[in-house]
Amino acid sequence: MKPNVIIVELFTIPQAACDSGKANWTQMVEMIERQLTIKFQNAISFSHIEFMSEQWFANPKASELLENGEINFPFVLVDGEIASADKKINVSKVTRAIQQKLQQ
Repeated sequence: MKPNVIIVELFTIPQAACDSGKANWTQMVEMIERQLTIKFQNAISFSHIEFMSEQWFANPKASELLENGEINFPFVLVDGEIASADKKINVSKVTRAIQQKLQQ
């Protein structure tokens, strides 16, 4: 990975069975990743991490934020900082956080 690549991590709860007429986490994650990748191309590295997965346990920052009550699912970290922790993923907030990191 390039040294100046911004790490974007989207954390969700595991996918549960849901109404087939509604969008699921997989579809939402793909849409968000596509939007951010089109806008920022190679400047970001995007990953989706589900709660209690191997990647979750490899990320002590996310566990700490959840345990401290600072966030709830879903949430997005941009270079380890909270970019969105609303009840829904706020792509505008994530975009602004990435833009700020690019200007640093």
